[in-house]
Amino acid sequence: MNHTKKGLLSTAAAVLALGLAPGTALAHGGSGHGGSDHSDDWRKNDDQRRLVRVLRHVTDDYRWLENAEADGYKKITECIDNPGVGAMGFHYAKEELIDDKTQARKPEVLVYMPNEYGRYKLVAAEFISTAAERPSIAGLDFEDGPFPGSFALHAWVWKDNPDGMFAAFNPDLSCPKK
Repeated sequence: MNHTKKGLLSTAAAVLALGLAPGTALAHGGSGHGGSDHSDDWRKNDDQRRLVRVLRHVTDDYRWLENAEADGYKKITECIDNPGVGAMGFHYAKEELIDDKTQARKPEVLVYMPNEYGRYKLVAAEFISTAAERPSIAGLDFEDGPFPGSFALHAWVWKDNPDGMFAAFNPDLSCPKK
């Protein structure tokens, strides 16, 4: 891996690991409620329905953390939450995918939460892009990302999110107590 990509991943991990340090909520999903562009109107939009189907298909084997780790996804954060707004979860990234490209079949980050038995289960996929211009996919504009010069978009393909399929935080989730 080149030094630039390694630096970006290290920066992303450091910023995400801070959880909600000042500015992180705005840099990673605003209020956490996804905004008007990320409502559950996705069911009425053919491109967004296709995106969700594709993401469910390509991440099906990753619903169990062991499979994602075996394929090169590495933990880059502890659980990220925002009290009163919800949680994102534990982020696992595949380093070689973090670049300026956005490909529906290759989400850069997988987001996990432990189930009632403590076993990590996939709840969302996240796209992270270092593109020069704000990217979009399926008509959805990415939000400001977790580190300078990045953009991000969550998709809650394995866990219902009352704030919307593409909201940053899920109000039904909270991080496990340490």
